[in-house]
Amino acid sequence: MQLNYTSKPDEISYLGRVFSFIKRNYWLYVIDIIIIALLIIPPYNWQETRVLILILVILFIRDIIILRYSYRYLGSFIAKGNEVTICILKGRKMSGEISTWMQDLEIEMKYKFGFPVLYINKESETIFKQYAVGTWSANKMQEFIDSFYDYKKEQNMWKIYKGQE
Repeated sequence: MQLNYTSKPDEISYLGRVFSFIKRNYWLYVIDIIIIALLIIPPYNWQETRVLILILVILFIRDIIILRYSYRYLGSFIAKGNEVTICILKGRKMSGEISTWMQDLEIEMKYKFGFPVLYINKESETIFKQYAVGTWSANKMQEFIDSFYDYKKEQNMWKIYKGQE
């Protein structure tokens, strides 16, 4: 029995994660195109131009936050038996590998400012947070959580059946 999650090749690339987020949430970027088109089309008075530039700065801050949340990404989550190995991507490179026992892990999804965040906790400490960037969405996070707990339940049933502790 084994549970595998491995990032797709387009998710390993940092910009690939950002572009897949943009593709999935294209409606967030329609206003960017409209504001840029309004800046290109003259004439404006100075006050209208300042308002458009202020809106662009706010949208730029939004993009910086998205880039920041896309930097750390779940590269792989492999559970073999009772041992779980988690690989974390920072940018484009694998930066960390965490190995632990399945019984020590808890996975939950919480909402932060209305956006889903997947928390991987070891005992009561959060070891990784996966934000809804790249191909991760609330539905995919929930599927991941359900498959993890189904696998965990199967492992526990297997132990009971075999008579192990």
